[in-house]
Amino acid sequence: MPEAITRQSEAEREVLTSLMARFEKSRSPIEVNFRELMPASTDATRHGHGIHPYPAKLLVNIPQFFLAALAKRAGDQLLDPFCGSGTVLFEGTIANLRSAGSDSNPLARLITTAKLTPIDREIARTELARIMSTLGNLHPSIPDVVNRSYWFSDRICDALGRLRSAIKLSVSPDHRPLFDVAFSWTVRRVSFADPRLSVPVKINPERSARYGAKGDEVIRRLKRLDEIDVAAVFWGIANQNIRKSVQRVAAERQHRIRLFNDARRIGLPDASVDLAITSPPYVGAQKYIRASSLSLGWLGLTPDCKLRPLECQSIGREHLSSSEALVTDGTGIAGADLLIERIADRNVMRARIAQRYLLEMRQALVELARTMKHDASLILVVGPNLVSGFEFPTPQYLNDLAEEAGFSTQLHLVDSIESRGLMTKRNRTAGLIQQESVLLLKRMRSDV
Repeated sequence: MPEAITRQSEAEREVLTSLMARFEKSRSPIEVNFRELMPASTDATRHGHGIHPYPAKLLVNIPQFFLAALAKRAGDQLLDPFCGSGTVLFEGTIANLRSAGSDSNPLARLITTAKLTPIDREIARTELARIMSTLGNLHPSIPDVVNRSYWFSDRICDALGRLRSAIKLSVSPDHRPLFDVAFSWTVRRVSFADPRLSVPVKINPERSARYGAKGDEVIRRLKRLDEIDVAAVFWGIANQNIRKSVQRVAAERQHRIRLFNDARRIGLPDASVDLAITSPPYVGAQKYIRASSLSLGWLGLTPDCKLRPLECQSIGREHLSSSEALVTDGTGIAGADLLIERIADRNVMRARIAQRYLLEMRQALVELARTMKHDASLILVVGPNLVSGFEFPTPQYLNDLAEEAGFSTQLHLVDSIESRGLMTKRNRTAGLIQQESVLLLKRMRSDV
């Protein structure tokens, strides 16, 4: 007998049906406010969303709405090929779906794993106590960290190194992601980086006047680092995350999460995915690896003390090799190719980045189509941004690529959001994302 369909909200289902009917008639984007459409649930089961900061997180109301509105069965396969810190997959697990995701950033995969791995809180607290009691007697394990002395004092490096050693010796494999995430957050908290910015920028007392109203607070934070108790910071974060994490229940069936590192190569069988919800990266706008660089270094995840190998795996990356020149055949999207030519007149590198982004997103969407069942739904959340001063209509281009890959557009919603700044020091033309398109697409039957 097939598993019973899990309870879904009739209210959300009716809203979605109404929106789809309106779109079918007009074929024009419909403005909505997801914060009002689906007020975010804040019950205790969702505290795990807050175990670690991560830049440009997906608005949680969006997956909550579609998971409530779309029919699904317990154990259905959910996929997020650009999962970031696991917002979609965590919500899917709460909805009793099997979760699979992909992200090129090892820190993102670590946070996602920590969120989705149930723990035994009593054992975790015992392990935390063991860490705190032993770290003073251990030799510090200090990995190669990019510009370590620039970001950390020698005293703090020693304390972090002892913590790293204690975690390795004291924590069980099942709980290791939880403690590594707490360690990662500690690293950022005790660094010289300005806490207000996602990409690390060192606090400079000589520029306090430029920090605005909170300038004095930022400078005071720098002074507190002279005496900060690194172990106490870690204990506070770890203890808080133990409370937030999902408690393991022995009798409960646990679905194992599957994570991959490249959206263009998802290790799932053909036609195995029932639902996909994802927010792809923006073209050359958000430096996810740079934003994670301090944590990646201390976690030992930067090969040869270099970030570039990790950056080269990212879609939408800032850096391209000399072999990744403009392709003369273009992207196959007429409007995009014309725009890229105009961008090239101003900045050839940014034109190369934009073109490479679309070519690689085509590969990712083709791979996504391969994994999805006939009639399965894809929710694609994406916004436009500026490239060399030109508006780059990413939603339109990705919609075109998705339809080329075998999807049919069922709904196009537009949600005005609090400006999501894509601040990078070298790319000041990336601009602010003030709207996001939310596309509902259906996987059509393959002709093959």
